[in-house]
Formats: sequence, C-alpha cells, structure tokens
Amino acid sequence: MSEELLRLAEVFMAYHTQDPPVLDGVELAIGLGQTWGLSGPSGGGKSTLARVALGLERPQAGEVLFHGRSLAGLNRRERREFHRRVQVVWQDPYLYLPPQRSVQELIAEPLAVHRLETRDRRPGRVAELMELVGLVPAQALAKPHQLSGGQCQRAALARALACEPELLILDEALAGLDTINQARLVKLLRGICQREKLALLFIAHDPRLIRLLCRHEAVLAGGRLRLELG
Repeated sequence: MSEELLRLAEVFMAYHTQDPPVLDGVELAIGLGQTWGLSGPSGGGKSTLARVALGLERPQAGEVLFHGRSLAGLNRRERREFHRRVQVVWQDPYLYLPPQRSVQELIAEPLAVHRLETRDRRPGRVAELMELVGLVPAQALAKPHQLSGGQCQRAALARALACEPELLILDEALAGLDTINQARLVKLLRGICQREKLALLFIAHDPRLIRLLCRHEAVLAGGRLRLELG
C-alpha cells in the first residue's frame, strides 16, 4: 500500500448559504506515486477541490493533510515548502504564465526561488527540463504568445517539474488542445509519472483521457465524491 501523501478529510465548502455545498464531506487520499483522475459536471466543484488541495482556499469544515500534517498548522517556511512540493498546471497557460518571460526564464525562475540549483547549473537543468517535456532548444527564447497551445502547456509543465514536486495537479490542462496534442501530452505525462514516481491529480471532463493516464478515478457531483472501482 502506497504511503499517504495528501488527504482531503471531510472537506466542506459552500459559497452562499442558500446554495447547495460545492464540496460536501469530501474524502480523498492520494498516495505517493498514485495517479488519480477526477471528473464531473461543469460547475460541479472540481476546480474548487483543486484550490483546496493546493491550500489556495481554506475549507469551511474538514481539513487538508500533507504527509499527515494539517495545512492549517503549517508555519510560513513549511507552507512555502508545501507549495513547492505540490504543483499545478491550469487550463490556459497564456493567462497565468508571465507573458514577458522567455521559456528558459519561466523554467529557471522556480529553480532560483527555491534554490534548487546554483546559478551556473541552472542553464543545464533548464535544458534537461525542456528536453523532458519535448521542447527543442530553439524555443528557449520564445515568449508564451509565440508558442502553440501544446507547446505553451509543455513550458508550464516544465516550470512545475522544475520544483521537483511530489504531487502534480492538472486542472483541465488538456481541455484546450486538439486530440493529437492531447494524446502526445498524455503519453508524456504517463512516462514522467512512472519515471519520477510522481503523484498526479488529473481533472478532466473526458473519461477517456482519465483512463489513459490514471489508475484511480473519482467523480464529483452534487458536492459528493464517488470513488470508481477499477
């Protein structure tokens, strides 16, 4: 049995008191190296669950635990380390990647922020990460708007992987891509998760993509999480 990495324990979220809860007693445990797919209807709370798991929103009840410790009890240094070890790739990289930064700058920034490489070793590590996600050296100086959607999402993925995370959350990260680029990135992600022993929470509408990429599956609807038996 895999060691538990992240747990959502009886998580409750409701944005308006008169509306049904978005998350109603949600329980989810992700083990080290496990790949989880999460599907459900539009507006059903999947992105809220991702934001809660990332510590970007605090649940109104219940808690999120990382390696058995509640996020609510982390000090500033521990929270910073948590945000390094749990990374996210959102749906539209053009909206959240700094538009003035080149690909190599985007990937190098977390290396510097988290002091993961010395200054002289960063260019080599950036080159390794670009190769890992299928970007070519000629794209190192390109800005996000100069890349295709698939290339930009690869740059976002390389930036997340630069942090050496234990858990990667993809929130509809493949939704805006054509089927060819979706297939390429699914193959890429599957290989990375296997080689790096990286845990994954893959949020998508398409059950086909989830089953191609993930060993475990859950469905969120009406605020309730249902685990699918594989």
